[in-house]
Amino acid sequence: MGYLLGYWSCRLLKMKEQDCRTIALEVGMQNGGLASGIALEMGKVSTVGLAPAVFGPWMNISGSSLATWWRDKDPKE
Repeated sequence: MGYLLGYWSCRLLKMKEQDCRTIALEVGMQNGGLASGIALEMGKVSTVGLAPAVFGPWMNISGSSLATWWRDKDPKE
């Protein structure tokens, strides 16, 4: 969801395509780290940490897949 929100928010603000892609990846990738940090601070890693434990690997797979897909497509200005 972070990838979509980051990308389309930038498109609505009429930013350059390359900037939209960069922000989409940054927003999407930061969600997993933030969730892990919050779970660790709360001290309930076994219960609260389940979502970051699932999302962490998914974030790496989806982020690298999206970056690979975009790599082959030139940004249109």
